[in-house]
Amino acid sequence: MIKLIPVLLLTGLLLSLSAAAAVYMERDAEGNVVFTDRPSSEDAKPIELNPPSTYQAPPIPRAARQNGTQDDSSEDYKAIAIARPANDAPIRENSGNLEVSIDLIPALKPGHHIVLLLDGAPAAEGRSTTLRLQNVDRGTHTLQAQVVDDNGNVIIRSDNVTFHMLRISVNRP
Repeated sequence: MIKLIPVLLLTGLLLSLSAAAAVYMERDAEGNVVFTDRPSSEDAKPIELNPPSTYQAPPIPRAARQNGTQDDSSEDYKAIAIARPANDAPIRENSGNLEVSIDLIPALKPGHHIVLLLDGAPAAEGRSTTLRLQNVDRGTHTLQAQVVDDNGNVIIRSDNVTFHMLRISVNRP
C-alpha cells in the first residue's frame, strides 16, 4: 500500500498538467465568449495557443564574471577633473598639507580606485574623491587624478593642474 501512494500522486500530477494545458472557447447563456480550461458545455471548442514568448539573456562578459563588475571601458566614466586646488593657485600652508578634491562623473565603480599623481609620481590613493597630501615641498607642482582598476589599468585621467606651495622659510621670512 505504501508503494502505491507515490504512484497515485504522480499519476494525479500528470493528469492535472495535461488538463491545464488545454484552453477552450465557448459562449455563455447571454452569448458572451468565455475562455476556460474546463469546458461546461458540449459546444466548447479547443483553442491552439502559440508557444509563450521567451527571452534568453545575453551572456555576462568574461571580465565581469571574474571581477564581479561590469566592463571596465573608458566609456563608463564621463569626466574626471581636479576641482581643488584651482589651476595656478598659490597654496599658503606652512606644514605643506594639501587637500585635493576631485570631481568624477559618474561615481567610482566597484573594483576601481583613484590615484593622485604629484609631479608624475603616485602620492595618494583611495576610494574617496577627497585625498590629502602631507609635507609637500615648497615650489611649483603638478597634480593629476586617475581612475585605476584592480589590475592597475588606468581607466580615465584628468588634465594636469599646476599649483604653487608657499611655505615660510627661515632664509625668506
